[in-house]
Amino acid sequence: MDWKDLSTSNNIRIIYKKIPQFHSVSAGIFIKAGSRFETKDISGISHFIEHLLFKGTKKRSCNRIKEEIEGVGGTFNGFTSEEMTCYWIKILKDYFDLSIDVLSDMIQNPLMKKEDIEKERMVIIEEINMYRDIPAKYVFEVFDQQLFSNHSLGQPIAGTTESVKGITRKNIQDYMKNFYTAKNIVVSITGNVSEEQVVETAEKYLSSVIEKKENVFMKWDRLPSGPEIKNIHKKTEQTHIAMGGIGLSRFDKKRHAFMVLDVILGGNMSSRLFNRIREEMSLAYAIKSMTGCYNDTGAYIIYAGVSPDNTEKCISAVVDEIRKIKDAGVTESELDRAKKFISSQFLMRLEDNLEYMLWLGEQKLMKNFAVRKNEILGKINAVSRKDIKSLAEEIYKPSNFYVSLIGPRADEPAILKAASKL
Repeated sequence: MDWKDLSTSNNIRIIYKKIPQFHSVSAGIFIKAGSRFETKDISGISHFIEHLLFKGTKKRSCNRIKEEIEGVGGTFNGFTSEEMTCYWIKILKDYFDLSIDVLSDMIQNPLMKKEDIEKERMVIIEEINMYRDIPAKYVFEVFDQQLFSNHSLGQPIAGTTESVKGITRKNIQDYMKNFYTAKNIVVSITGNVSEEQVVETAEKYLSSVIEKKENVFMKWDRLPSGPEIKNIHKKTEQTHIAMGGIGLSRFDKKRHAFMVLDVILGGNMSSRLFNRIREEMSLAYAIKSMTGCYNDTGAYIIYAGVSPDNTEKCISAVVDEIRKIKDAGVTESELDRAKKFISSQFLMRLEDNLEYMLWLGEQKLMKNFAVRKNEILGKINAVSRKDIKSLAEEIYKPSNFYVSLIGPRADEPAILKAASKL
């Protein structure tokens, strides 16, 4: 059995995978609430709520939540992204009931004390300031703002200092009433626990969650308008570069080719960009590419940290490598290595039941179905050299090329000239 789809009486979706050889079980509650659901004035509220839910409930203090889980050897955490918020616990199978009890208590009965809100507001502002002081991280936020300009996908997940300062307790309570509802929730469970126990426990602790309607977001439907540069001048030892453009959604049939293309371009140490930029030209220690897929769009991103004097040279070399793929495609050897790399990394990830739980939960929440492992492996294996060249020609265009820079200097005309050769 790969997994089973189950549900509670109030239509909370459950996706469950039994792994009998493990001592542990991982449980996650996924909420369809993230930064792209937020208006500009409450930007960061999903992330704010994620922080606050660990501060105590009507029957558990902040310390008691930690002590109950960690006191039996469990681990727990949460995260917020553009399209979801997740709270999870990994624990021994004997304490599975406790994990659902605690998670359900957190999402249904948070205290939201005014003093906790004010304390956590300051913590989040410091978190925002911290990332802004790390250009290698902040440049990705700048890139998103540039690529998805004036759209909720371009809003930082943590919000801005201004928006976080303005979020009120009523904003938080109203947001939870609208988003933390049964049709916006998925429970994902993997590990050594029976189906009967899963259904019984979920029903016991989550059947009181109100249903309401499923949340929707503003779709992305704009055409790229590059090439474009966003240059933030800062006195740093390196210039940090994030470049790329609009990619594919998680529903696009070409997404498996998108993954393979990304690995060949810059996804590992065998990639073209690593060999060219680091090994041959010695321009960067860090050079990599990555992709992001949302429900209606996506992005391809290339990052490099280089000496300010080498900024234009690095970008020009990246464009040159992309151009080679567009013009001549990739070799059979590159294709084979990339497909084996992706398939192996995917399977090895699923050897951890926490990772398995997160993978299943995201699929069920965002797509309302989970694709079978063998189907995914088959589609990766079916990607051809023709698919890669065709996709490269489709995505890599001057109009779909954006460059975000944080550093002391950059020759913008030279960068735009290089981008025009894409």
